[in-house]
Amino acid sequence: MHLKTLTLVGFKSFADRTRLVFEPGVTVVVGPNGSGKSNLVDAIAWVLGTQATKVLRSEKMDDLIFAGTALRPAHGRAEVSLTFDNESGTLPIDLAEITVTRRLHRDGSSEYEINGTPCRLLDIQELLSDGGIGRHQHVIVGQGRVGAVLNAGPEEHRAIIEEAAGVIKHRSRRDRAVRRLEATDVDVMRLHDLLGEQRRLMRPLKRQANAADRYDEAKAEWRALRLWLGGERLRTIDLRLVEIAAGETSIRTGVAAAEARLGEIAAGLGALQSAAGEAGRALDRDTTAAARLETAIERLQRIAMVAGERRRAMQNALEQADGRRHDLESERADLTARLRAAADEEAALRQLAERHEVAFNALDDEERSLAGQGEMPAEGVVAALRGDLAALESAERRDQREIDSLRQRLEVVEARIAEEEIEAERLRDEIRLADRETDPAQQVYDRAVAGSRRAQEALEAAEEAIRTAGITLAASRARMDALGTGPSDQIVAGQAGVTGTLVARLDIPEQLAPAVDAALGEWGDAWAVEGAAALEGAAAAGADAAGGVSFVVPSPAPAGVTDGDRLVDRLGPACDRKLAEALLGDVVIVADWHEGWALVEEHPSLRAVTLSGDVATRFGIRIGDPSRGRAARQAAATAVERAIIDEARASSRHTTSRRAFDAARETERVALEALEAVDTRIAGATEALRLVERSQSESGAEADRLRVRRSALDEAAAGRAERLAGLRTRLDAFSGEQAVRQAAWEALTARREAVAARRDAARRHRQEAASALAAVEERTRLLGRRLEEVTGLLEGAGEVRVDPGEIVRLGAVEERSRAALGSSRTHLGVLRERQRVLREEAGQAGSVLDAAYAERERLEPIVSDGREKLSVLAIEGAELRVRRESEAEGLRRDVDAAEDLALAAAPAEVPEGADPREHLGSLEAQLRRLGPINPLAAAEYRQLAERSEFLEAQLGDLEDSRRELTKVISALDEEIARLFMEAFEQIAAEYEQSFGLLFPGGKGRLLLTDPEHPLETGVTVHAQPMGKRVSKLSLLSGGEQSLAALAFLFAVFRSRPSPFYVLDEVEAALDDANLRRFIRLVGTLSDRSQLVIVTHQQQTMEAADLLYGVTMEPGETSRILAKRLDRVEVAAGDAA
Repeated sequence: MHLKTLTLVGFKSFADRTRLVFEPGVTVVVGPNGSGKSNLVDAIAWVLGTQATKVLRSEKMDDLIFAGTALRPAHGRAEVSLTFDNESGTLPIDLAEITVTRRLHRDGSSEYEINGTPCRLLDIQELLSDGGIGRHQHVIVGQGRVGAVLNAGPEEHRAIIEEAAGVIKHRSRRDRAVRRLEATDVDVMRLHDLLGEQRRLMRPLKRQANAADRYDEAKAEWRALRLWLGGERLRTIDLRLVEIAAGETSIRTGVAAAEARLGEIAAGLGALQSAAGEAGRALDRDTTAAARLETAIERLQRIAMVAGERRRAMQNALEQADGRRHDLESERADLTARLRAAADEEAALRQLAERHEVAFNALDDEERSLAGQGEMPAEGVVAALRGDLAALESAERRDQREIDSLRQRLEVVEARIAEEEIEAERLRDEIRLADRETDPAQQVYDRAVAGSRRAQEALEAAEEAIRTAGITLAASRARMDALGTGPSDQIVAGQAGVTGTLVARLDIPEQLAPAVDAALGEWGDAWAVEGAAALEGAAAAGADAAGGVSFVVPSPAPAGVTDGDRLVDRLGPACDRKLAEALLGDVVIVADWHEGWALVEEHPSLRAVTLSGDVATRFGIRIGDPSRGRAARQAAATAVERAIIDEARASSRHTTSRRAFDAARETERVALEALEAVDTRIAGATEALRLVERSQSESGAEADRLRVRRSALDEAAAGRAERLAGLRTRLDAFSGEQAVRQAAWEALTARREAVAARRDAARRHRQEAASALAAVEERTRLLGRRLEEVTGLLEGAGEVRVDPGEIVRLGAVEERSRAALGSSRTHLGVLRERQRVLREEAGQAGSVLDAAYAERERLEPIVSDGREKLSVLAIEGAELRVRRESEAEGLRRDVDAAEDLALAAAPAEVPEGADPREHLGSLEAQLRRLGPINPLAAAEYRQLAERSEFLEAQLGDLEDSRRELTKVISALDEEIARLFMEAFEQIAAEYEQSFGLLFPGGKGRLLLTDPEHPLETGVTVHAQPMGKRVSKLSLLSGGEQSLAALAFLFAVFRSRPSPFYVLDEVEAALDDANLRRFIRLVGTLSDRSQLVIVTHQQQTMEAADLLYGVTMEPGETSRILAKRLDRVEVAAGDAA
């Protein structure tokens, strides 16, 4: 068996899915520090089942999930899968490949799988333990573990050997058997206690069974007598209920006739109330219209005033804008002239600079040529002169071709300039024509926009008004529905002597409703009556009301409050002052309950209320609910009526405003389309003109550059002709006799000096021309920037230009507003007259309605008396039904019998001359004397006896189990001792061999701390390098300690080889010599086990069959690179 693949997703630094393929032999993992090499070792340890975060180099399990980087988001889970090649059948599953998977979620939950099947962590640990991979995972040697292994105690050394020997599973079985044995001992003790308790309980149960028999006899006699007496009482109650039902039928007939007439009156009252209400609503509408008209008059006055002020302000702004525009236009004209002059100067300077540049380049070329010739022999000078002559002739031909090309290009540019001038003039004519059409279209559009704006403002105001009215109406209705009507409104209203609700008599303003409700308390729903004589009739009517009815009789007012903010002083003008003083004369309004409590503490006879409904008396305070009470219901009803009127008016205004707004928007759209068409023509022509002018400017600049270049080429050709003549002369001189050549040398020297002087002068002229050109370019740039600023200011001045038409329109608005004021005042007078007529009509409708109310008040007492009698009979019937139900419930409770069984019961046998009820009482006394009995005593006795027999059988089974567990523990002890000793002897021998390989000439031994007790003995490691005598392993050097620890580990590995081993930088402390020994030690194990080594050492890398590299870019995650190493065996090469 060996590792086949390792797959990681979201584990530590491996965010992406990473898959490593392993093969038998040595696999080496390399990479820089921090790249994530050791995370691969942690992944193997984690998937094999470790639960120790310290082993995984983490503080908590959450740290194993990829936490994200600056470039990558965090993951929500970590997953690692490890696949084993099980062809050898090492793992006890009949599969060629076995994959173990472990997942950890961010919420702390974990999942485990074997070949995709969910399982437990214990299942994975037991499976691996059977394959030689214990839960301590000594097959994985992490960073720092080498020194820890060497410096560990004897018990830790024994644990390593036990795991290698396969003892762990036997020790686990032994531990489970010991725990089961201890649990069995506890169960045996518990069973002994239970058996003693059972025997103690069985003795009194016999006595209780005898008492239960006597109790059952007396109970049967009492039950028969109780059943017969209950049936007699039920028959008496049923007879009286039949009589009551007959009386109720007779009374209901009379009441029904009276109610029918009342129904007819109520049907007529609706129409009368509608007529009176319609008159009142018409009066309210006219009143509201008059108020709104007064508001409109005020608004018209403000509009006229604002229009006048705006007209005067716009006239002043128009005068100021004209002066500013004149100054800016003057400055723009001056800047344009200066910019044109600067452009001409720039063109001249550019031409001059070009000429100086050409002259300087020619002189510089000649000077370099002459300088080179001065250092050559005569033959070289002749060759150089001929070369210069050929170069100049070639340059002359090239310049001539360029001059011809420039002439053709100039002709094309000049033709294009002429065409663009014609096009520009055409576009200017088109712009002038469109400008003449702009003002009329703009005026039409401005008028349409103003009309649309006014219509939109009116529509928005109407929409806001209808929305506000709807919200107000819905809120008022919801509040009224929530408050409902008083519990007695339908019953008491209209009774003789009842003058109306108490809150209606008090004329309560809306803002005072919570305070009055709090002050009235339980009297808030009361009705006012004319006097004490009317109380009887009102009380009779209120008897049928659910929840009760309160009535208030006017009485002399007690001494009230003489100072402070009295509640009665804030009531409306229609308030019944006598009634208000009697009920609320001692009430004062305060800001909050703290102030109220302080007041009543000082004056206990007073009461204090707040506007939110809190009340304070000498007994304490009560925090009120401002939305409850009769006053709140009355205020809600008034608010609903107002909201209905407001909504109707707002809806009408909204419809009118919507039609006006739609018409205005259509007019505005048509005007805007016409104006946009003109603006589009102007914009298109302006943009085309701008492009043509820019093209003209570019073409003119190009023509100037072409002319300057042609002039420069002409001057260069003249200079080149002069130089060609000189070159030919010097060439003839150097081709002549010695004396002629000598004169030529002297002439060459003089010529070189003269050319150098001219070149220096040309350089100065070029620099001066370049400086002057730069200055002119900077001036041109500054002038252009200022011209753009002035142009922008002019455009802005045009944008804020005051429209004289707007001034005229404002004057018209002011005039129309003042005219509307006169007509509005006239209409207001008409409304006042109509209000007077409506008041008279409302009075007449009220008189007819009062007559209907009087007839209703005459009939209602008849109905109320009948209802009172029905109520008395209903109460008696209810009481009888309650008594009957109570009797039936008593029968069910006492004798567990239904009513029909009691009614059909035969008379009970009673001693002669005895009263049945007295005899029933004597039987009850006898049952009490017997006291409580246990009717289940006999059954409980039998159950306890059976339970005792069962417990005794269980006790015997537990004793047998204890003996079997003791045998199992003894057998496991023998097996553990045998396996440990066999493994220890082999590992000790291997350790001596491995130590000798790593420490030539040294000696290493493994010793038992307690050889007499192989189950508990520890193992000590001894190391003695050659030439050293050390008593403690800690006295060894770091490298020696590492080698000694490796010798011990490899002794374990070779004696009990596991399928694979993972080593994480175990050779980090070794020098080259010791490293070579370590590699030889690895070679002794690689043919039997698979090794995965994490290292930084070059020699260890060379020993690999497969090399993996781990890398990590900044801000990224760990990545894997693989390389197979094809190594050549030295022995095979020699044999060949």
